[in-house]
Amino acid sequence: MKVYEAVLDQLLGAGVSHFAGMVGSTSAPYASALAAQNQARYVGIRHEQVAAAILDATARLSGQPGCLMVHGGSGLLAASLGIGSAALDCTPMVVLSATQERKAMENGWWQTLDVQKPIADFVKFQTRVERPDQAVAAVRDALRASVSGKPGVAQIDIPIDVSTDELGTDNVPAPVRMATPHIRSFPDPGLVEKAADLLARAQRPVLLIGGGANYSGAGDALMRLAERLGVPVVNSPTSRGVLPESNALVLGCAGIIGYEPVGNAIREADLVLAIGSRLSDIQTSRGELLPAGAPIIQVDIDAAALGKEYPSEVGVVSDAKAFADALNEILKADASPVLDVRRNWTESLAARYTAWRDEWLSSAPDNGQVQPQEIVAALCEQPSETIYTHGAGDHGFYGFMVPIDPPGSHLVSTRLGAMGCALGLAMGAKWARPDQPVITCIGDGDLMLQIGDLETMARERLNAVLIVFNNFRLGSQRKRVEAYGPVIGVDHGNPDFAQLAELFDCRGYRVDTPGQFAGALRDALASGEPCVIDVIVDPEARPPRIALSREAR
Repeated sequence: MKVYEAVLDQLLGAGVSHFAGMVGSTSAPYASALAAQNQARYVGIRHEQVAAAILDATARLSGQPGCLMVHGGSGLLAASLGIGSAALDCTPMVVLSATQERKAMENGWWQTLDVQKPIADFVKFQTRVERPDQAVAAVRDALRASVSGKPGVAQIDIPIDVSTDELGTDNVPAPVRMATPHIRSFPDPGLVEKAADLLARAQRPVLLIGGGANYSGAGDALMRLAERLGVPVVNSPTSRGVLPESNALVLGCAGIIGYEPVGNAIREADLVLAIGSRLSDIQTSRGELLPAGAPIIQVDIDAAALGKEYPSEVGVVSDAKAFADALNEILKADASPVLDVRRNWTESLAARYTAWRDEWLSSAPDNGQVQPQEIVAALCEQPSETIYTHGAGDHGFYGFMVPIDPPGSHLVSTRLGAMGCALGLAMGAKWARPDQPVITCIGDGDLMLQIGDLETMARERLNAVLIVFNNFRLGSQRKRVEAYGPVIGVDHGNPDFAQLAELFDCRGYRVDTPGQFAGALRDALASGEPCVIDVIVDPEARPPRIALSREAR
């Protein structure tokens, strides 16, 4: 048995079923071995960043890491943006970096690069296989690291002369099936009791949930908790869908990429319960939303996250679901009704958000140009099982206004905020959930970074619908340049994306007149084919962003 065969046997036997990449000379043995079996699918892409985004989505929706196969230093660098985005959003993934032979690496020959250094700052685990007998252990260690505790990216670096060496079969152990999460951390009962006492005395507590709640499958337990406490819930981008936003208690996102009335739930609170949340700048608007003097209860599986951003009254190291289950058990014994002051405040927050949202939807100017309100209104009519992915830019703020219900229905590059991920996330979502509609909100600048992989979407029949917010500029950046004076580098020409889509064997629609969008979206979704809707939006339209004393740059 060759080393590459043993590596794939371990990955497949562990349950890895999603593979993606661009084949190069050093990854060719792995690609060929995959072609020889029928246990898993391999998606060959046109740019490695897109492959990483695909596997980012499949892992978020399946709970299992996929395997990104990259060739040498060039492939690794091309994929690094997608790897970084997945790593910072705590997505489990295995990166198999197939490099040149050991002698070439040692001497710095053609196509060589230390492939660990470019991503060392954000991946969770790295190992380099120097001998054939190290390969199996390396795969097992990488898989275990990717799903244990806080999930993340694990990298295995294997030179081609090691990959193609003989390993034999006598000492190759049978693959071990992965469990996700591999390890659950349970809370200190005394700290759970302390949290319950603080919550009982609070009049306006708010529940902030982060990505950790999504990874642990805490949705049902957190919904019971929110209803027992009668508290408003504020999401982060990575926790949207953990709790159904159709429920009046669940307000949506606050913070840098959220909305003003949702931020009021944090501003006005007299206690903050953060579960699976780092209390990041994204969710708290760089701390500006956190009320002075309000105690914070922070729950996170990573002890290093507790109190890192802001001091906590109670810090609990725990899996989000385990903590919510434990707190629910304590609260079950208390039959006291929700305080009137708490119930009235929570209801007022929901009413204020609804009124604000309705006002914005009706505020579109009648200037003969397509407005974002028309797009958002149509998206709000889509069935609850629809999965949305978003690119980076102003258009993402519009997409965040669409209510999300099922877990995993909202995918975006959050902490890195990287352009170039939206199309890959859409393809990965359709791969993992083929029976659910997938809609991508993407800017024209974002799409141009990934345009070649429209061919991949068509070839692989990953039938997502791409909505291009086409304003012929980098809209979110243009206003920043304008603040300093003359404008350069943010206005550009675009092809006709509808016609271009047709050339890639996708369906194309062009919307350039108010009133056309809903019909185009309806036809695209009904077609069951990969589609691009090129919407020529008002270039002066701006999303309703939360007020900040210092805007994130």
